Amino acid sequence: MKKAAIEPIERRSIVDSIADRLRARILDNDLAEGDLLRQEAIAEAYAVSRMPVREALRQLEAEGLVVFHRHKGAVVSRLEPAEVEELFDLRIMIEPDLIRRAAARADAEDIAAAEAALIASEAAYDLRDVSHWGELNWQLHEAMYRPARRDRSLALVQMLNLNIDRYIRIQLSLGDASLDHARREHRELFELYKAGKGAAVAKLLKAHLTNARDALVKAFRD
Repeated sequence: MKKAAIEPIERRSIVDSIADRLRARILDNDLAEGDLLRQEAIAEAYAVSRMPVREALRQLEAEGLVVFHRHKGAVVSRLEPAEVEELFDLRIMIEPDLIRRAAARADAEDIAAAEAALIASEAAYDLRDVSHWGELNWQLHEAMYRPARRDRSLALVQMLNLNIDRYIRIQLSLGDASLDHARREHRELFELYKAGKGAAVAKLLKAHLTNARDALVKAFRD
């Protein structure tokens, strides 16, 4: 009984490890959209069987990074303007409400956590550390939303952010003006959040997400 209880945990760790490595390669564009992900080659590269590789690819499929085709297998999903709009529209529906609720509840510890995440994201901007922009962007937003105590909403938003990571990196890579704008708005969001101004921070967040959506859609269509 003891051995049976341990095995699934170990198996999940292998799957998660493979998924993490493949996700990083996709987000860094080392694996580009349309690239074929051969299970045999991945299994050989990571010295594992095909089973955890397939499970890892299914996990990435749920995140929107991989697509399975009947006769082709798994490929890196393509970046589409329509998907940008839909993902951001969903965020706009959920996140302003979360931050409004959170601003009213946030205590000194919550504000300190959000400020630490903000400082980390600003440092990554200064270093042009593209590989961490999406992750740090999510950490900042999560820190500001968590005091709302809306776990289901937060879980939905986390999945949306996983799907949107590639787009966030592209948005922030559009030029110094785009990067400076995002940095300035994040600082303004934090200051309103810190002051407990729920309605004002929700309004600014909606504008922030709308601007990011429109800039990305324009970039793709251009």
